[in-house]
Amino acid sequence: MTDDSVVADTGTKGAAGQVVTALVLVGGAIALVWGLGGVGDSPARDEKPAACNAPKETDAPEYPALCAALNRPDLPTLLGTPTEHVSVAQSGGGPFTFPDGTKMYDASAQVQLGPVNVRITDNRNLSVQDVASFAKPPALPTSVLGRPAATYADHTMAIAFSTNGKSTSGPGGIARHLVVAKDPKAGGGSFELTIWRQDTALPDETALFRIAEQVLPTVRGWVAGTA
Repeated sequence: MTDDSVVADTGTKGAAGQVVTALVLVGGAIALVWGLGGVGDSPARDEKPAACNAPKETDAPEYPALCAALNRPDLPTLLGTPTEHVSVAQSGGGPFTFPDGTKMYDASAQVQLGPVNVRITDNRNLSVQDVASFAKPPALPTSVLGRPAATYADHTMAIAFSTNGKSTSGPGGIARHLVVAKDPKAGGGSFELTIWRQDTALPDETALFRIAEQVLPTVRGWVAGTA
């Protein structure tokens, strides 16, 4: 499972020209930074909600189904931002090449509604316990729909890019995560929902539970039933 992505935010003008700020979500079981490719590929047109980007060769095969499940009409209400609409709906990242040449494809999708970003990740064979073991500070156990789950938080990184090619970085805001077992018996991997913001407000952790309860049962790989 990876939880790294880059999401463009509003720019400001200064002596160096226009500056664009991005928040890099860094955390989870494997900390990988994908880079800036594909940021904002599916902007909404005429104030209408954005459709999911068509999958690219660098997207994981799970991406289309994950994006379709997350990018649902009632997502703004579930998120607690009923007046917003999805402005970006895309893959959460691209492939990462390990030193031995093998590649891992990030199985995720993410959407943006106003200043709020939501991401869904298929952790494949990583259990809730596996993911929680990497969390610092420690993850807190919970349950969702009668199956094991855990919550944890980490920080984003703010990166500012200017037209002269220079960039600066510093601490960003908080990202909140909810990891839920695919199977009520805690086997078979997990799904993860992440929420973070492009402004200074704290993300709403309760929104993760509302989204999880409605979205996860519709995702391919979810095992029906309770423990």
